[in-house]
Amino acid sequence: MAISSGPSREERIKREFNRLKRLLKDIPKEKYSAAEGIVRRVSFMAITLEDLEVDINASGAVEEFTQGDNSYERARPSVQIYNTTVKNYATACKQLTDLVPEGKPKVNPVLDPFQQIMARGQSG
Repeated sequence: MAISSGPSREERIKREFNRLKRLLKDIPKEKYSAAEGIVRRVSFMAITLEDLEVDINASGAVEEFTQGDNSYERARPSVQIYNTTVKNYATACKQLTDLVPEGKPKVNPVLDPFQQIMARGQSG
């Protein structure tokens, strides 16, 4: 039996969904119900990206690949998946923030550590 080191993937996705739902509370209900699928996808992608980051940090971004007599380094498949997912994640986050009514501060559903540093630098 495996020892659990934290909440399950499903629990983490649900927590992220609830967090995003709170952040997007100012979106009109009719728009939110149409966008709820995007919120669910963004929640899934956020957790997937976290898991991929752990894998990439543990195993590296490249691997040795052998084909016949030739051997070379190539990007690990998880890096390629990460790159594709992060682009889709950014696009979906933009779609959600565009739904926030004018006059309300737009929120970025998730700020990575670099974005947090940049935000602090802009405020003073």
